[in-house]
Amino acid sequence: MRIIYFYSDTHPYEKAIYPGVGPAFARPLGWEVRPISGLDAGDFNIGVVDNRLEQADVARLRRYLEHPARGRPPIFFRISDPDMPDAANPNVRFIFDCADLPGVHYATTYDPEGPFLAFTTRLKISGVARLPFAYDSAREIDAPLRGRSRRLFLSGANSRGLYPVRYALRRRRRWSPLLRYLVHDLEHPGYPEQGKPPRHDITHDRFVALVARFTHFFLCGTRFNVELMKYVECAYAGSVPVGVPANSLSAAAKRCFRPHTACSRDLVSDLREPISELESRAAAYRDAMRELRSPPRIVGEFIAQAGAIAAGRAA
Repeated sequence: MRIIYFYSDTHPYEKAIYPGVGPAFARPLGWEVRPISGLDAGDFNIGVVDNRLEQADVARLRRYLEHPARGRPPIFFRISDPDMPDAANPNVRFIFDCADLPGVHYATTYDPEGPFLAFTTRLKISGVARLPFAYDSAREIDAPLRGRSRRLFLSGANSRGLYPVRYALRRRRRWSPLLRYLVHDLEHPGYPEQGKPPRHDITHDRFVALVARFTHFFLCGTRFNVELMKYVECAYAGSVPVGVPANSLSAAAKRCFRPHTACSRDLVSDLREPISELESRAAAYRDAMRELRSPPRIVGEFIAQAGAIAAGRAA
């Protein structure tokens, strides 16, 4: 089955703060990538369409969907945020306005939750397949834990509503001299894709390199507890996961976390574990994520789901 990942002809992907969008998302999967202007070639079995759409991309997609359904391959719009159905951006709204059109389906990076889960319950023709972040072993850093700072690395947007666990830790850190010492907090880089000036350039490989300077990495998966890219980036860095395991993680990956509490004493205890035990946890977590998110496994499962959806809707 030939799958092509279609991305926007004009979106500034070079300004993205992480490699989870556009061609960079598809690269670990080994898929061919092509701009949306190449949709009409029709030389593929399934097209996956990136969700960063600009106005000209929407116009091209409209023309593509005007073709007779029997004569065009199906497309799967990629969903990268449980809150996407509530977006005000008209280009994002277009993705959901296409629901139940012949040959239109959805590929979600996270387990359906929140508004997207509600959206899926209303679908009558369109199907939904899972397409999580693939594990890119080329991004792994082999830096021994013994040479790292025994501190907890923390990063990400600070939203009480979207990231309540992260927000609570930052709030405690603000008033606790002990936590200010134990927790290294990297502010969010901002959203240069939206035309805003970046706060810093510690993104992509520079981000993983910084994580690898610390023994522990704080993870939480939004109010929906979904598997953000940070969960694989922790494994790339070879760090010990701390926080809340995402619902979609395997039992092997979840075992590497200690039960999360709001007690600073528990964090101190975790940071002071014998280095050999920390090394075992970090290695076990990397092994678990390599297996869970291996590209062949993701591609195989997506082909099975997408093929069944496309065949079922065509029958």
